[in-house]
Amino acid sequence: MRWLTLLLPAVLSVAALADQPMATFSGFNDWLGSETRGVRIGADGRLRLAPNLRRVGQLPEGVIWAAVSDGAGGAYLSAGTDGKLFHYAGGQVKPLGQVKGGIVFALARLGQDLVVAPTGEGKLFRVSPAGEVKPFADIEARIVWALAVEGDAVIVAGGAEKGAVLLQAREGSSRRLAELADETAFTAMTPDGQGGWYLGSHGRGLVLRYSRQGDRLETLMDTPFEEVRALAVAEGQLYVGADNGLTPKFSTGQLERREGYLQADTASTARSAVIRLDRDRVPETLWQSAQSQVYALTAWKGQLLVGTGNRSRLFSLPLGKARDADPFAVVQELGTAQATAFLPAGGDLLVVGSNPAELHLLSEAQATEGTLESKILKGAPLADWGRAYLESDLPTGTNVELQFRTGSTETPDATWSAWTPPLRSGERPALPPSRFAQFRLRLSSTRGGATPTVETVTLHWAHRNLAPVWEGVDIMPPGLVITRTAPPDDIGIERVPLETQKLIPALGYMGAEKRSFRRGGASFVFRVNDPNGDALEFTIRLLPERGAPLLLEKAWKEKFFSFDTLPVPDGRYRLEVTASDAPTVPFNAALASTWRTAPFLIDHTPPAIAELSAVPEGEGVRLRFVARDETSVLKEAAVSADGEHWLQIVPEDRVFDQKEERFDVIVPREAVRGDRILVKVADQYHNEQTAAVQVGTPAKR
Repeated sequence: MRWLTLLLPAVLSVAALADQPMATFSGFNDWLGSETRGVRIGADGRLRLAPNLRRVGQLPEGVIWAAVSDGAGGAYLSAGTDGKLFHYAGGQVKPLGQVKGGIVFALARLGQDLVVAPTGEGKLFRVSPAGEVKPFADIEARIVWALAVEGDAVIVAGGAEKGAVLLQAREGSSRRLAELADETAFTAMTPDGQGGWYLGSHGRGLVLRYSRQGDRLETLMDTPFEEVRALAVAEGQLYVGADNGLTPKFSTGQLERREGYLQADTASTARSAVIRLDRDRVPETLWQSAQSQVYALTAWKGQLLVGTGNRSRLFSLPLGKARDADPFAVVQELGTAQATAFLPAGGDLLVVGSNPAELHLLSEAQATEGTLESKILKGAPLADWGRAYLESDLPTGTNVELQFRTGSTETPDATWSAWTPPLRSGERPALPPSRFAQFRLRLSSTRGGATPTVETVTLHWAHRNLAPVWEGVDIMPPGLVITRTAPPDDIGIERVPLETQKLIPALGYMGAEKRSFRRGGASFVFRVNDPNGDALEFTIRLLPERGAPLLLEKAWKEKFFSFDTLPVPDGRYRLEVTASDAPTVPFNAALASTWRTAPFLIDHTPPAIAELSAVPEGEGVRLRFVARDETSVLKEAAVSADGEHWLQIVPEDRVFDQKEERFDVIVPREAVRGDRILVKVADQYHNEQTAAVQVGTPAKR
């Protein structure tokens, strides 16, 4: 019956079943998609309690653009987009004043006063501790990224109309020290310890040194990044924070909000890096990231701290030989979007955060508690969540707790379940199947300096199997055949009905299927998908209007099906197709779903021609006949004198819409050759009948 059993050999190999998912968190990148507070992530992937961090101040503005120490443990701050200034002192943030112009990206403390540089003004202003604002100097810079005090003068690094400029300003005057027309601006500045300045630029991301001897500007390094955002000097070595795409965001006043739970992507292009230039100016990349961008650097307590966004993580790069054992770590996370500045505050460190604008105090003392919320785990599309195994080292007085929660939204919200009670390692969480899940670790210590260490968390779950989902089965026009190779005795496109010819080149399916025509062929296209992405197989049955079903295929793998209907009696049928995910699912978990098509006809019997007559009349021949079909509506009729050239004709009522049609046609004399006329009729299933009549023959009833 079917051609495809001959053309497509059976697949003998058994498809491998999908592995049950699991996740192991042990390496540094495994934890990067997590939210941490008070937990240190080491380069080796171990989790420990972090240095203590506490929030000490908040501002109503979203972004703190610049910060400078007030010399007494507090800080002056610029925030917002309209030149607002604030003073943090004694644990409180108070408004200080406001300068006209754009965003203030740079501040410097000159004596008891503050020198500020609003964007686009070409001016420096002096602000007293009481908030009084006075002009300080005009400068040839449209944007200022860094200010520093040198005696009674202020060093200005920024950008002018014609490139990067370095200026010296005193009250009432300014002069140019250096310029670099090829760069947009100098974006970072720090003293070189020899009376000069290290500079970073935007454009080619250069690291430069300005020397007082001869006012000379020297390029030390051309980084592979667009800009140098931060510089720090420690133990005679220069540390460079380089980024791509950060300066334009500053310039427009649009720093992004905090990013959500991230997936680690180590294959992505680096967005930022920290590079060290040693005393011999040999560069070494100490750290780089495809996700974070560097906003600030500072040397503190034998380590280089890196303030990043848009997760406000504080990375630590140990200075000296300690780096060999522990090259980097995430030591804290502010909970804001960016960590934009570091300021000394006695023995502690004031850390500036933005989006929202906050001040945090980082101390060397260890936190007594910390939490880590994992990246979001995803079922496909639902999962049964299994056991988690925790490997940790717990000195006396320390503890680690493991909890779970689940939800239906990709970002946890109020619809998620509450956290489970703490679970023992290997204990199954009592959670219903869900699409998303997350675990939380809570590290704690009751002994000063003692910390638990988390080595590994291993999770197991199983995707909940769902039945295939049907959209439908498309019934192709009669005679259309879809195969991987052409069916035997393919008769070619020239005899394919016009409406089927139009479909054949348009039927584009994945793979190399062939579309062709054969009388008696029936084809179907399955529109079905599996929610789990499992491979499908199909059981196909032909259901007659009366009688027992006929099994056509029980393990069909394609999403199309063709069979030869010639051995099947005429009548009305449905195709029943059952899709099963058994090829890639354990047999006791396999699911199936069924679709039945609308009724369709199988018709192999040609129409009958009766009452055929051909009688001369006037200048032609009057041709009369009746055509009847037992199963389907008639589709076309034609007459011919020689069997090669046919004239299409229509019935008396001009519409082919019945199983029986009556024809009454005057055939022109020039179309009749000899005394014989041929008549041909066809039904919708391309069954044809032909009859001949002698001219002068009356109709027989």
